[in-house]
Amino acid sequence: MALRAEIGLVRGRPMLLLNGEPTGEFWCFGDPNAIADFTAAQIRICQFPVPSPSWWTGENAYDFAALDSKVRAFLRGAPRVLLMPRVTFGFRGEGWWARAHPEEISCARNLNGDTVPLPPGGSAIPVECLFSAGSTRWADDAGEALGAFVTRCESMWPDNIIGYQIGGGISAEWFRWWNFAEDVYEDYSPAAVRFFREFLRQRYGHDAALQQAWQRPDVTLAEVEVPAPQQLHRPQLGFFRDPARERAVIDWLDCLSTGNAGQLMHLAAAAKGACEGAKLVGAFFGYFWPHWNTQNPARSGHLHLSRLVNCPDIDFISCPYHYDNRGVTGVHHAQTVPQTIERAGKLHLTEIDTATHLTRPEHRGRPWFAQAAKNRAESLAMLRRDAASVLGTAGTGWWMDLRLERWYADVPIQATVAALQQLAQQLGNQQAPSHAEVALVIDDESYAYCSLHSPLNQFFTALPRQCLWSDLGFPLDTLLLSEVGQVRRYRVYVFLNAWHVGPNRRSALLHHIRQPGVTAIWFYGAGFLGGPEGDAGTSDLVGMRIKCVAGAARPEIELLSDWRERLGHNRPGEAIRYGARLDGAVTAWLLRGESWRWDVEVSPYFVVEDPRVLVLGHYTATAKVGLAVLEKDGWSSVYSAAPLLPGALLRAVAEGAGVHLYTPTGCSVRHRGPLLSVTASTAGTWEVSAPAGGELIPLHSDAATGHDDWQTAASPTGIFAARAGQTQFFWCHGAER
Repeated sequence: MALRAEIGLVRGRPMLLLNGEPTGEFWCFGDPNAIADFTAAQIRICQFPVPSPSWWTGENAYDFAALDSKVRAFLRGAPRVLLMPRVTFGFRGEGWWARAHPEEISCARNLNGDTVPLPPGGSAIPVECLFSAGSTRWADDAGEALGAFVTRCESMWPDNIIGYQIGGGISAEWFRWWNFAEDVYEDYSPAAVRFFREFLRQRYGHDAALQQAWQRPDVTLAEVEVPAPQQLHRPQLGFFRDPARERAVIDWLDCLSTGNAGQLMHLAAAAKGACEGAKLVGAFFGYFWPHWNTQNPARSGHLHLSRLVNCPDIDFISCPYHYDNRGVTGVHHAQTVPQTIERAGKLHLTEIDTATHLTRPEHRGRPWFAQAAKNRAESLAMLRRDAASVLGTAGTGWWMDLRLERWYADVPIQATVAALQQLAQQLGNQQAPSHAEVALVIDDESYAYCSLHSPLNQFFTALPRQCLWSDLGFPLDTLLLSEVGQVRRYRVYVFLNAWHVGPNRRSALLHHIRQPGVTAIWFYGAGFLGGPEGDAGTSDLVGMRIKCVAGAARPEIELLSDWRERLGHNRPGEAIRYGARLDGAVTAWLLRGESWRWDVEVSPYFVVEDPRVLVLGHYTATAKVGLAVLEKDGWSSVYSAAPLLPGALLRAVAEGAGVHLYTPTGCSVRHRGPLLSVTASTAGTWEVSAPAGGELIPLHSDAATGHDDWQTAASPTGIFAARAGQTQFFWCHGAER
């Protein structure tokens, strides 16, 4: 009987089932030249890039010779390897389709309205077919071709193929083609215009409804156009979009992601049909944590993750971990929302593209590899940190030989990965709920209601998580705003970008968080859109009187010198300024940290005008209140007008809310099921305390290999001496949740 691979619910979470047997093991990514490195590390599942140029050579024409050769090479090196081809569309060898269907090819324009070509160097593999997200013709043809590809694989290697990862768009991550180009917007092709008109017809039904929604009596469903680049580039309310006057832009961004996700779902259905549902199908998607060249998922076409995780033809969603602050003393967080994906019953797969010390010297000068490991010890530390994050969050991941140059051809690395594989399999045999009491809440829908290019998107979401909040000594979960109230209650919610909250969601949200023992932290214009008009919307959601001020101001706050005492802590406060300005340390952690990108003002800005609040900080330039706390009926609301809330303040708020502090500040903590991990960002001796009722069993690491050995002694506390970046694993029994 041929291999069957599927995702099933096992011990409360989705897991890979191979012929019905569950496994939580790690995978790998590489070419046949590296498969022996991975099998030596007890890795048996390998994703690999399908050779370029494309196997899809013409209409109903396919050349599988290069694919056959690569698979045979894998099987010579590892006869029992389980393979997943990464099948990508739009790249070298598919120009024939673009030439045959020019009206189906994406078209981009700059701010002057001029059509522009794709800039060179935007992709590692040359792009030849920039199919429009609105092209149903391309989706149909590509689906037919993919069906032929899958049929070929299933007929040749039914016992070795585990599934298919489908890639499209620039970098094969389903970003739209011009996503990395500044001040350029797509899509103005005939296919996109046609798709947009049909999208609006489905949404509004007739001209009168469209005209009312857009406040434009001249617009019709038959002749409507995609909004101009200037409209996409400059929101009318400063950082925010006016939901009424800019409904055309908001609809277009929704349409762009609808088309993007729809094409992927169409291909997934084709692949599932061709393998008769017997193998996995998945893709990269849902990158909600911006960095310098993916500043807003609404522009990249990634808004509709919810459609994908509810699609029966998609089994897994993957992403690389975030590129900012990923060096040896840095952190590992996904670019998507792994726990959301898992709650939907899908497997999350993290692409662990950590550059080990075996990265070739000629690559180290590139921004992507600036934080590569410098030596073996750093490689081992970073890989253990990566495993701690994946095992402590959701799903599993693949160790990636990104440059196909054998980053794992090192015996101590292989021994470390083998030990981590054993740990993953042990955790897979356990119930593994999260023990986090603090949730970071990100809202995908709000991205359509704000600037598509402002670095403030990163300031409010990814930057604090990557640089300020991950080593505070307690674990963090991640939720989408739409999930609040649908999953268990947390002690502290940090609402990162809740700009647009409609009436129904607002009511349900407030009902859930305005309960005794719950603390909510809000930023900037939370609730400004979607509820009561103007600053009344922010006041309504935050729970204190917030005034919206027209004009621009630098969102920078200075804490009062006694801020700790005001929060009820018997410790002196320190002088802290924070906001939308980067210091040298943070800049050094970023993938790209040029100062001109980050030294920004914001319009409008918000101030607290409520006599009931406890003031914690003022704007540095005006002395107006920009940071305050309100306590009422047992719940608390914390409001900050500026981003990058200091870690010391977040930890103090969490402590006041009753959150268990596992370690002092300086350690990243993950706790899922019985597995607890602690990664030290700085060298020192660290004391770790288990939650109430828990006892810790340390896993001692051999300094040379990172191999974990069990220690039988259990204690409510543990002490370990750590080098900067070192991870300590514990088995934690009996902890209350």
